[in-house]
Amino acid sequence: MQSVSELCLLLVEDLYGELTSRILEVLFRYGRLPIAAIRAHTRLSPRLIKHGLAVLLQQQLVYGHTPSAEVSIYEVNTVGICNLIRSGKYIRVTKDRLGDFASGVISNLLLLGHARVRDLVQAYGVSSELKTLASGKGVTKTAGKSLLNGVSKEIYSDQGDLIGLETIHDALCNLLQAGFVSHVNESHFRSDADNRIEAERTVPSPETYKAKSKRDRDAQWEGAIQSKLEEWKYGSEAEKKDLEILRNGKKRPLEEADSLRAQKRRRLNGDMHIVSDLTQASHSEKKRFLDNDLVLRVNHAKFSVIMRNACLVRLAEKSICVSTSRVYARVLSQLEPNLRVCKEESLDTEALDEDPEFNGLAPVSTEEVVDAIGDTPELWNDLGQVDASRLDDFEEDHPKKRRRKEEKNDENKVMVDGDASADEVEEEKEEIEKEDSTHSVSSAASDDINGEAEHLPQKAPPKAPDPKHEAVRNHLLLLTRHPHRFLHHFPETLMSPERWTVCYSPLVDTLQHQTIYEIVTARYGMAAARIIRLLVDKGKMDEKFMQNLILTNQKTMRCYLTTLHGASLIYLQDIPRDNSRNPQRTLFAWYFDLERARRKLVNETYKSMARCLQRLKVEKDKVKGTIEKATRSDVIGREEELLTPQELEALMMWREKEEKILGEVGRLDELVGVFRDY
Repeated sequence: MQSVSELCLLLVEDLYGELTSRILEVLFRYGRLPIAAIRAHTRLSPRLIKHGLAVLLQQQLVYGHTPSAEVSIYEVNTVGICNLIRSGKYIRVTKDRLGDFASGVISNLLLLGHARVRDLVQAYGVSSELKTLASGKGVTKTAGKSLLNGVSKEIYSDQGDLIGLETIHDALCNLLQAGFVSHVNESHFRSDADNRIEAERTVPSPETYKAKSKRDRDAQWEGAIQSKLEEWKYGSEAEKKDLEILRNGKKRPLEEADSLRAQKRRRLNGDMHIVSDLTQASHSEKKRFLDNDLVLRVNHAKFSVIMRNACLVRLAEKSICVSTSRVYARVLSQLEPNLRVCKEESLDTEALDEDPEFNGLAPVSTEEVVDAIGDTPELWNDLGQVDASRLDDFEEDHPKKRRRKEEKNDENKVMVDGDASADEVEEEKEEIEKEDSTHSVSSAASDDINGEAEHLPQKAPPKAPDPKHEAVRNHLLLLTRHPHRFLHHFPETLMSPERWTVCYSPLVDTLQHQTIYEIVTARYGMAAARIIRLLVDKGKMDEKFMQNLILTNQKTMRCYLTTLHGASLIYLQDIPRDNSRNPQRTLFAWYFDLERARRKLVNETYKSMARCLQRLKVEKDKVKGTIEKATRSDVIGREEELLTPQELEALMMWREKEEKILGEVGRLDELVGVFRDY
């Protein structure tokens, strides 16, 4: 807890100033507090405290809860503060997918925390309203000024593109459709525990439900609470319907378009004096517009899903090859729109086999993957042909089940003492050919007699295999057959085509194990990583049994065990053989606990990130005067003219150090995502 609090204080102080960091320091030290208690601990005036809390609430860095007829209580949102490090990643992902203007909108939302659509539109200097006159003279309100048609206030982006009301709304609709932004609800400013309390107050008590037993009433009450929490978190049914309209590509007209449709009816009735209004109405109906009072914020959960997919693609590239990882990236992108958060799907693989949509993800067919990949000839010859009949051999979870299945198949086979001779083989072939010819002649004669020979359906020749389809399918089968089980395969049936889906929870466990192996190998060597891998595969083991499996001497193995135990990566359990608990009659078993190791590594990562930010602050203080001079408005863009050679050299060295340190912080944040978010 000390490491994460230190990291959060450094981030908030660097971005929002000393006032907010002092308030956060008190909340970290004493927990949930009202304003009066914060004032007593910080010795600040109520005005300054409210100003600092307003900034923190605007950015959703603290939670606020006001129970009925009680004082508001505030607590720290550590996950929201740590997400400030990922702002650059959010902007880069948005730029790669939706363009520069959408990334600028995301940047503004990250800067503002949350904002209304009207405020975002006015921030670009564009009016949020569109009015039309019945006489055909349209009037557009722009920045508080009424401009007639033909007179416009042109606003351009940094790339030279013209920014208008349609451009901003279209970018916001694209962000909503991709899930990068979401609606803001009052529950987003409360913690999960406070939302649970409010949901219990809102939902009727269990006694009101009509059920025979108390267990059924409690189950119905719990279901109602979960429904209410989901509604608060993801929006009401009306908001979901609007989002589905945007996702399906349907257009939503402006609120003022009702008068335009009335003008269209008048024109159809014979009034031909409003042709220009009709043209403007049809143009506005083709655009997508949002409610001006809608409040939006950045959806951190969706970006976590995208970053998790990127980690899984890198894991597939390391485990298999680059081309197969590209195919896997396409499969993940097809499943991505149906994922709202990372930790939502089910773990029941048996139920998933019975119902492919059990975990809420619609499986992807092979044809959809082929269409998404497009023309990529380099994928065709990367792999050889895969025998689909052998795919069932890898459906079992454990090798013992496979061997048991193979033994059962061997028992069903007919065993022959000797091989058949060449004469016997020739006689069997002649008999088979004779039976086939006799059968064909008799069937043709019967068809001629009945008069049905001409009307019998002819067998269609087999279709030539599509090399592109077969190449993609080979990659998908390879992902399914891999020990990491990157994909889950649903064979083709009479009712549905061949489909594929992903079981994320086992994959995330594999990703965490692989990351731990890499960290241990870098710190303590390959032998230490082999010990942890052995404990993960075999479970708890004593020292003698472990020594036989690792094939090393006792002294060397004890050195590694002591080192890993001191680093809190493996643990020791004593199992006494009798009640005397004599050490000589006690079995000491070593084991690996993923959850405890994960918490340990996350805490160490927080500490490393805090040290990097402290180092960045020290290096910045060394050239503070030069940085302040270079950031002046009259110096920006003219550094070579107004700065001395010594100042230019110091500034360049500072920027290189800043880039390296921030890059290291970003790489450490990827570890936090693997162990905490995914």
